[in-house]
Amino acid sequence: RWLGEHVEVRAACHINSTFIRAARLLLSQRGCTFEKSMILCGGPDWPTSVLTGILNLSCPKMLIGSLPVVLVIVPSTALGACLIMANRPGWDAASKVVTLIAVGSQLAVSLGFAAVIERATAIYDKEIAALPFDESVAALDEQRAQYARAWRAASDWRQTGYPLLARVTLTTAAALAILACHMAVLLRCFERVTVADRFAGPPIRGNALNVIRGVQGWVLIICFVIAALLLFGHRCWLSKRTGAFLSQEQ
Repeated sequence: RWLGEHVEVRAACHINSTFIRAARLLLSQRGCTFEKSMILCGGPDWPTSVLTGILNLSCPKMLIGSLPVVLVIVPSTALGACLIMANRPGWDAASKVVTLIAVGSQLAVSLGFAAVIERATAIYDKEIAALPFDESVAALDEQRAQYARAWRAASDWRQTGYPLLARVTLTTAAALAILACHMAVLLRCFERVTVADRFAGPPIRGNALNVIRGVQGWVLIICFVIAALLLFGHRCWLSKRTGAFLSQEQ
């Protein structure tokens, strides 16, 4: 509920979207319905939790409606246990079976959540349209849309005034990132480590840096770090350029 008091948080939840407004309508219904449980168990955790707080819904009732999530948690927990025991005879086959069950349960609740929202938008379209919009979020969305338009204009390097240094910086960062990705695929840059491996045993042997394999591993890391720094610097410069574009428009 405290997070819901911040307009940035409500905007991050897309509270004015049809999708979230449909979830809002279903969560506001009386009793513990199948639709409400599907939203609480299959919906995105953070936006759903913030939405229930914004609506001042009963916390005990929300917790009761979330109890079926145990059917999703148990297979995932069992999968973790099987992966830890993977080096022992017979557990490899068990982990494959549990993986299918865990993936199936996750997929089932996700599809159920989407189906419930889709059904609600078709059946309760008038009720959803009648729900009030959050004016503060709408104003913030408009400001962000204006900033996004200015960002696209400022980042268009087809303009004649786009600096050569910015072009070189962005191109170099992209080239280094592509090189690092290809090295990770074509070369063996890191040791294979699983959750069943001991920290003191091979290949880690008590030092986390031992997972880096040879010179190629360090070259990959250096390329990635340099590319990230160049992209960060270019983004900072682009933010200032966008601010200048906004000032000109105003």
